[in-house]
Amino acid sequence: MTSDLLRRDLLRFTAASVAAAPLMAQNAMAQTLDPAEAERILYPAPGLPGGGQMEVRMMVEGEHPDPHIAELARVVKPFNLESWHGEFKRFAELNEKMAGDFMSQGRKVTAGEFYLRAAGFYRTALVYLPVADKRTMPTYDKLKEVFDKAWTILPPPFERVSIPYEGKKLMGFFFPARAPAGKKAPVVFNYGGADGILMSGAPDGGAGQYRARGMSFLDVDGPGQGWALRKDEITATPDSERYGKAVADWLMTRDDVDHDRLAIHGSSMGGYTAPRVCSVEKRFKACAVWSGAYALQQDIWDYYPPIRERLRWLMGAKDFEQGRKMMAEFTLEGRVDKIECPILVGYSIDDRVMDPRGALRLYKSATKGQQPEMIEGTGHSHRTWEKRQVFADWFAKQLGTA
Repeated sequence: MTSDLLRRDLLRFTAASVAAAPLMAQNAMAQTLDPAEAERILYPAPGLPGGGQMEVRMMVEGEHPDPHIAELARVVKPFNLESWHGEFKRFAELNEKMAGDFMSQGRKVTAGEFYLRAAGFYRTALVYLPVADKRTMPTYDKLKEVFDKAWTILPPPFERVSIPYEGKKLMGFFFPARAPAGKKAPVVFNYGGADGILMSGAPDGGAGQYRARGMSFLDVDGPGQGWALRKDEITATPDSERYGKAVADWLMTRDDVDHDRLAIHGSSMGGYTAPRVCSVEKRFKACAVWSGAYALQQDIWDYYPPIRERLRWLMGAKDFEQGRKMMAEFTLEGRVDKIECPILVGYSIDDRVMDPRGALRLYKSATKGQQPEMIEGTGHSHRTWEKRQVFADWFAKQLGTA
């Protein structure tokens, strides 16, 4: 479709838009690929759907201190699902075996750590498999098996929780703040993206930077994600405020939560769903998004064709035609001006998954409350590590724990 061709090349992002983003790195343009070279590498087959764009997320960084990841960077074929799944599964099985060996030697803590490593590799092997792939559910089951083994051996930093949602239950992990006993703490709720899977190989579950700053952290397999999608067939809807309300209602039942200091963080597709929650659910007092978006039909469906099968699946659409029509409802048009809380909009100039022009549109439109802030170098970019601390510091400032 013509919109694919018009939107697919981020390198056409205009200088005018760059100037409008106040915190954008001045040299960001110099870090992008040459337009002609980008076309040659990323669109090698113009006759294919979506212009033949490659699955650019299937790349492994070679500069890594972990020898297993460094080896994966050497052997995984870029943009190749078979290679990606097979190699990550191989290292998952290797770490699982090592964990079993350590356990038989009585080295329980080390065994738990290696089961957690195995969970990380199984998760990565799983993440891009489509619903129809016969390996999807067995890989997910292995992920859960080794993840549960790890946290049976190791003391978990989280509480397993179940959140009521429209007659069903959503699985989540609640990470309590590092705060004095009996003190109510603010909470940051993480609204994940299209590839969201609650279980991971991260020892702190991504919560460490928040807990260290006196905030609790809640992560959930929400509609269209993880267990909710794969096991309970709970699909995502455009009105994410329904899910946001369920989470806020549940947080209100906890005695260890400061009910007046709730915040929401959105990553990837959460760059749309989190602001949408805040347009209705006023109990969230701050919102920060890792890859801001405004209208997902344009910002991800048309912009990044390789993700369409995942989006179709998580919405419950029967085919791409219906999926694109359903995605048109995932928009902040007519709603963004109802966002009253402070908002931090993240994006990357070189993000080839989520169109940063959607982040700019969100930033320019969400002006009813405090002046929104914008930061470059997040999104689906590899230049993100220090930005995680920036986000945690921003939440700490908004919630009064800084």
